[in-house]
Amino acid sequence: MKQLLALLATVGVMLASAETVILYDDGSQYTVKDSEHVYVSNYRKLYQMKTYSKGDVQLNQVLPSDKRDYVYVEPAGAVGSHEWCESYDPWSEGLTFAMVSWQIGCDVNSDGEYNMCDYYEPTGIASFEEMEWQDKCNDGKPWDGS
Repeated sequence: MKQLLALLATVGVMLASAETVILYDDGSQYTVKDSEHVYVSNYRKLYQMKTYSKGDVQLNQVLPSDKRDYVYVEPAGAVGSHEWCESYDPWSEGLTFAMVSWQIGCDVNSDGEYNMCDYYEPTGIASFEEMEWQDKCNDGKPWDGS
């Protein structure tokens, strides 16, 4: 019986301390405080009605809130783009979808870093970039077409 009461008390505390979080399409979020009310509506205008003791009624328009607790800042460029791959800090957030995207789309040779070996396409035509690619990525050997 004591264990059942302890379990019910634990569940009650967990339910009482639950927070309501609103997630927006842009990645930002807002945590609703205990004293706040949330209205979800498809209407452009929302009114709040206040009734007085004499029977008078007052309608006040409720304006949408633009409050945010957290605003997501996405690295430059779209996920997988050259700019995004250069600006992303691997393992800074642990294993996330962004980290897996970086491993698949950016770190092509799986060496743990994003550099010329991941994005440069060799042509076989002598140029400074081609020579740099040979030195860094192909053990100093020219591109053999494979």
